[in-house]
Amino acid sequence: MKKVLLFGLLLILLISAGCTAQNDEALATQQAMAVKLTVQASDIDALKTQVARPTATCEVCVIPTCPACPTATVAPTSTTQTAIPATATPQVRNGALSGSLSFPSEGIPALRIVAMNPLTGVYYWQNTAAGQNFYRFDDIAPASYYVLAYDIANPSKSFFGAYSQFVPCGLTAACTDHTLIAVEVKAGEETKNINPADWYADPAEWNWPIDPTIKWD
Repeated sequence: MKKVLLFGLLLILLISAGCTAQNDEALATQQAMAVKLTVQASDIDALKTQVARPTATCEVCVIPTCPACPTATVAPTSTTQTAIPATATPQVRNGALSGSLSFPSEGIPALRIVAMNPLTGVYYWQNTAAGQNFYRFDDIAPASYYVLAYDIANPSKSFFGAYSQFVPCGLTAACTDHTLIAVEVKAGEETKNINPADWYADPAEWNWPIDPTIKWD
């Protein structure tokens, strides 16, 4: 019986000690939390004080400048031009072309004389007066030319004169060649006696060019 009572008493003491330890631990925990809350509250108050405190502002903020900032130096460009030797080109001198005029009728009508380059088609032309028995081109480029004569008052594709093989042959019935002659004009020289006196051929048969100054239909 004594042992039972002793065991019961011991059990009560143990329980009381455990409760006391738990109470002490809970009390310590509550005190620590109170301390943390107090610290946090003080931190919050400090932050509020800092926010409410006016910040320092500069009345005139001056951006510092360097007393002698280096500037970019542009390299000087050369203004001396290199002379390129010019290639001397010979001046081309033109030539002259002349001859006498005729017509297979009484009197010589006003004629259009054409000197045509057979290779390029380039031509020179001039009008003569009625009764004029000569022509002369004073300034034409050195080249070969056909020389033809057209009746200004009566333009025709089938009747006009030319300087052909018929002319140097003698203008006789024995001369049957009416091929055009390309006469040469040389620089600084005059080609003379080029007479467009062949009025007796069929121009189409001998491939004579019609008047190039007329816009034919």
